[in-house]
Amino acid sequence: MIPLIEFVKAIGGSLALIGVPLALVTYRRSVTTKRAEWLASLHEKFFESERYANVRRVLDYRSEPEYSTLASAVASEVHHELTDELYRYLNFFELLAGLRRLKQISDKEISELFDYDIALIRQHDFVVSMLRPQGFESLAELLERMTPLPSR
Repeated sequence: MIPLIEFVKAIGGSLALIGVPLALVTYRRSVTTKRAEWLASLHEKFFESERYANVRRVLDYRSEPEYSTLASAVASEVHHELTDELYRYLNFFELLAGLRRLKQISDKEISELFDYDIALIRQHDFVVSMLRPQGFESLAELLERMTPLPSR
């Protein structure tokens, strides 16, 4: 009878040795899946809504007279609908920069998802120069730290 108890203990110990790594692998997969879902949600909120479309279009194509209006409104700190849109757009990237600082999102993830828009912000001196004075310190730091992805 004693050998049977020892055998059951050995089987139980073996199962525990197998179960712990299996549980860790399952946990890691679950965390990875949740993270991917969160990143997909972040991407969706940015790209699949019209919230930032107008200001992105103005910055991207430098369409006139909107582009000049935006640049002069930012420089003179005059209220304009486009500046409100620009600040909402920049607030999104300020959030990303804050999440990066908290180690909730990596530089690589930011680059892979938002490289084009980060490069777009960098192209406009009137935007870059107003970041720190308007309270976008984390975004300014993010722009300084991030290196653009190689051209595809």
